[in-house]
Amino acid sequence: MDVNRCKRKNNESKYLLTDVESCTFTFSDGLKSKINTSPDNDIVLIKLIPRTSKLKWFEDRVLSNYMSAKTMKELAELCNYDCLKTFTRHFKRCFDETPYQWMLDRKMGEIQSLVHKSDFSITEISNMYGFKNVSHLVNVYTKKFGMSPQKDRIANAI
Repeated sequence: MDVNRCKRKNNESKYLLTDVESCTFTFSDGLKSKINTSPDNDIVLIKLIPRTSKLKWFEDRVLSNYMSAKTMKELAELCNYDCLKTFTRHFKRCFDETPYQWMLDRKMGEIQSLVHKSDFSITEISNMYGFKNVSHLVNVYTKKFGMSPQKDRIANAI
């Protein structure tokens, strides 16, 4: 295996690998990434861009606080941001989606788990997650999962 390394700005690195079937990268935080090449690829170009400490700090704050927050404004405050616009800008850069969509995706995953594994009524679940009314939850759930919560519960009970 031949490795050519080209150091770039911001500690960004590019590696050009030749005659490689697979390659595993182990990062300083313990995460590993394995790359397998297809049989007809002789050369692989890998670009590694390190996460900045600010992004890592931001991500850690969001992940540790989002369960406590009911709204984006609360999440921003828990992450020590007074300005929701600044928080949203940083959030988009870190997670590649808006805080609202990110929080809604997590909520919907938790709601689907409750629909499948609990005896709570859809109304109770709607109230627990702060939806204004049951029909709003049903509409969002149906759009995300392709069927209403009640039909999903019945389908998964069988």
